[in-house]
Amino acid sequence: MSQAVSALVGTLVGGAITVLVARWQTERTITAQTDLALGQEAATSRLARSERERERATVAAIQLLERLATLYAWLPSLPDVSEEIPRLSVHAREECRAALQALRRSMMTDLFAISDTEVRSRYRALVKLVYDAGWRGKGREHPERLVTDVRGYLRFVQSSLEAVIDGAPLPSHVDPPVLERPEADLWIPPQAPEYWSDPADGS
Repeated sequence: MSQAVSALVGTLVGGAITVLVARWQTERTITAQTDLALGQEAATSRLARSERERERATVAAIQLLERLATLYAWLPSLPDVSEEIPRLSVHAREECRAALQALRRSMMTDLFAISDTEVRSRYRALVKLVYDAGWRGKGREHPERLVTDVRGYLRFVQSSLEAVIDGAPLPSHVDPPVLERPEADLWIPPQAPEYWSDPADGS
């Protein structure tokens, strides 16, 4: 009788242990599946957020490129911005002034949609450069060199914005030109894109 009871108890205990182990394994599987699902959901959310940020940055970069293109067209009048009697024409001077204002406004609006701090820094450096050249009179003693220097740095910022749109690495950092320098050499970025030398590019 005692043997039968012992066998019965052993069977019950063994069955209980089996049930507990099976339940533990099931709960562990459910937990693992839940963690996996949460991880996938978080990854999907991060990817969607990254895509939204990239889309906003692309739209902003296009807007900024338009500002650069407008200023580029009127750069020869940059030394005339603060002059009452311009070297070229009053119309060109006013267009250049308007382009400078638009460039500066975009620094306080569109630029914030681009999270890359280096791109922001380059654009702000360009705004400072053109205001130094146009309104503060820096480099005015050499107007042709001034225009060439600003054009070169503008194109450098342009290539940086193009990299944002393409999702490509930025051109290596380079300091903007010093407008009031004794050297007569023109300022050219060390990594100028090949298309800059193409006459069809309008440089």
